[in-house]
Amino acid sequence: MSPSKLSEMKVVIVGCGFAGAQVASQLNGKCHLTVIDPREYFHHCIGSPRAAVEAGFEKKILIPLSKAWGDKFKQVKVRSVDPEKKVVILEDGEEISYDFVVIATGSTSPFPGKIDLDVLTIAEAESHYKKLQEQINVASKITVVGAGAVGVETAAEIAEDFPSKKVTVVTNADNVVGGPFKDKMRASIKNKLADLGVVLIFNEKVTNLDELSTSSVGACTVKTDKGTEIEADFVIVSTGMHVNTEIFQEKFGDKMDERKNIKVNQFLQVEGHEDVFAIGDCNNADSVKMALKCEGQAQTVAKNIQALCGGKSLKPYKEVTDIIAVSLGRNGGAMQLKFMTFGSFVTSRLKSRDLFAGKQWSLLNQKLPANTK
Repeated sequence: MSPSKLSEMKVVIVGCGFAGAQVASQLNGKCHLTVIDPREYFHHCIGSPRAAVEAGFEKKILIPLSKAWGDKFKQVKVRSVDPEKKVVILEDGEEISYDFVVIATGSTSPFPGKIDLDVLTIAEAESHYKKLQEQINVASKITVVGAGAVGVETAAEIAEDFPSKKVTVVTNADNVVGGPFKDKMRASIKNKLADLGVVLIFNEKVTNLDELSTSSVGACTVKTDKGTEIEADFVIVSTGMHVNTEIFQEKFGDKMDERKNIKVNQFLQVEGHEDVFAIGDCNNADSVKMALKCEGQAQTVAKNIQALCGGKSLKPYKEVTDIIAVSLGRNGGAMQLKFMTFGSFVTSRLKSRDLFAGKQWSLLNQKLPANTK
C-alpha cells in the first residue's frame, strides 16, 4: 500500500463494543470513519452484575451509539467482509468500501454477562434487566455457575443487596478468577465473598445445566460430577464465552484458530492482510480476554493505520497480563496492578462505585445519566 494521508482514508469499524468504541474514539475526526453495529446501543457489560440487582442501573450501562458517532454510525448487521474487493457487505447487500477495516465483533456469553446480539434496542435490553431484577428479588436460593470475574461480581452484588438469600458459586476450577494473577488477590476475593455469606464450591462441574432454572424462578437441584447436590430456585450461568466471528468464516476461515479467534500478527493485522485489523475479544492476541485491554489494542491499531498512511514503521502490540480489578459490591473488591495487590479501599474508589460507567459515557461523547430510577 502506498502512503496516503489519514484524512483521506475510509476506515470502517465492524462492531462497537469495548474494542470498537476505543478505536473509533482514537480515529474520530482524523479520517472518513464509519462505525457499524447491529444494536442501537453500547452495552457496558462491566456494570452488568450491578444492573442485575439495582433497579435503574441498567440505564447507566446502555449507551446510545447514534449520539456517540452521529451520521458516522450505521445500525445494521454485517454479512461479511471481502478483502479482495475491499468492501464490507451489509445484510441488505449494500457494500461499503474501505481503505482499512477493523473487525471488532467481540464475544458473547450468557446473560447477564453479555446481552444477546439480537436484542437490538435499548428498551428491549432494559426489559431483560428488569425481568432479571424481579427474578433475583423473588428467588431465595441462587446458584451462580462459574467463578470468573463476572460470576463472583454477580454473586457479591446479590449477596450485598439481599443478605438473607443463600448465594452459592460452583466452579470446575480450583480457584476464583482464572489467569496469571496473584494468590493474595484471589484470597482477598474469597475472604470478601465469605464476609458476604457466599458459599464457594471448587473443582466440581455442574452436570445437569440444561435442566436448571436459568430463565425462570423455580425449585431445582444443581448436581455436580462429585455428587454434590445444591438446592436452588434460580441459576445464573457465568461460563461459556465464544467469539463472534461466524460472519467472517467464508473469507477468513483459514485465518482462525481452533476457537475461531481471528489470528493476527504483532501489529494486530489479520494474517496476510495489511489493511485488515482484528481487535478485542475476537482476535487471538490476548491470552486472557478482558475489556480493559481494549484501550491498548485500540491505540496500537490507530497508530498503525496512521503509520501505514505515512510510510512509517508499525508498532507491535504487547499484552499486559497482570492487571485486573474485581468489584465485590459497592464498597468492596480486589485489584492487582502488576506486582502490587490492593483490597477494598482502593478498588472501591477506582471501580466499584460506578463500575467505570462514567468513563465509558465520556468516551462515547455523552454524560452519564444522573437519575436512573
